[in-house]
Formats: sequence, C-alpha cells, structure tokens
Amino acid sequence: MSLIKSARLAALGAAAALILAGSAAAQTHDGDWTGVLKIPSGQQLRLVLHVATAKGETTAVLDSLDQNISIPAAAYKTDGAKASILFFAIGAELEGEFAADNKTFTGAFKQGLAMPLTLTRTDAAPAKP
Repeated sequence: MSLIKSARLAALGAAAALILAGSAAAQTHDGDWTGVLKIPSGQQLRLVLHVATAKGETTAVLDSLDQNISIPAAAYKTDGAKASILFFAIGAELEGEFAADNKTFTGAFKQGLAMPLTLTRTDAAPAKP
C-alpha cells in the first residue's frame, strides 16, 4: 500500500472517529429533568432529576420539591437510551428510557411498588421551596 493511500485511510479513520464521538456526546442525558410523581394515595410530588457527567462518570440527584429533600443516586447505569438510577437512601429505583429526541424520559419510579413517571428536559429547573 502506498504512503498516500495509508495517509488517506488514516485521515478517513480519524474523521469517522470524530463523527462518532460527536454523535455520542450529542446523546448525553446531562441536564435537569422535571415531572410529577402521582402516588396511589392521590398525593402528587414535583420531582427534578439533575444528571451530570464529569471525567466519564455520570451522577444524578433527585429533588422532591414538595418534600424539600435532595437524594443523591448511589448508582447510574445506562444501556443506550435505557437508564436505571438507584437511590439506596430511600430504597428506590428510577428505571426507564430516554426518547430519541432526548426531550423526555419515560419509565417507573419503584419504591415498594412501581409508579409511572415521565420527566421532561428543562432549561431552568424549578427552585426548591
């Protein structure tokens, strides 16, 4: 193989790597996600999920605005668009899937029983009371 062909293949490989890296970065779930959890008793809790990635590690914190508490996630696991977020402090798990447009998360909040929950990405998270 000639030096020119080798250089072209290397350049094409580098360009493909940059495109793929850009696609992966564009699919990040980082940000603030808001929604309302409807408890079977009729109570509704306003929730804000804060997701952040630093140095390749993703963390999450769940704010329950009506209870004035913040719960850090013990673990955050994703498989493509699917996510499982564990909150050991309260014995809960948030499990679901991010939409292809990355604007909503639909799943279930599990704490003794599974309750449906949809979160919507927001630019400015509601302030704690």
